[in-house]
Amino acid sequence: MTSVRLRPIVPGKVHGRIVKVGSLSFYGEVDPERGVLIGDGRSLSGRVLFIGRSRGSTVGSYVIYALRYYGNAPAAIVMVESEPIVITGAILAGIPLFEGLPREMFSNVKDGDCADIDNSGVLNLGGDC
Repeated sequence: MTSVRLRPIVPGKVHGRIVKVGSLSFYGEVDPERGVLIGDGRSLSGRVLFIGRSRGSTVGSYVIYALRYYGNAPAAIVMVESEPIVITGAILAGIPLFEGLPREMFSNVKDGDCADIDNSGVLNLGGDC
């Protein structure tokens, strides 16, 4: 099992399967009503969303909130480095958000891997989901 300490922006205890996205704009690349990534249809609902970097419009904060509104929110968002659009959306939606994932660890994470994060930001990868 691999462990690392992340910085909690919106704390929360999380356990679930990972959906990994290298780069994401919530506005235009996420369908909040269906809770999926528009490009490939992968579900975000109840998953731990790992994002290498985010980009896009300030409307992205409202898309994150809309994911919660429609009952399709990810269980958490984990980022290499967070930014104001995602922070605002996570706060509005009450979605746990963590930053500080080392880039080399992000590179090794795969869709479907299991993530366990405690309130203090300790991330454990591996184990059963």
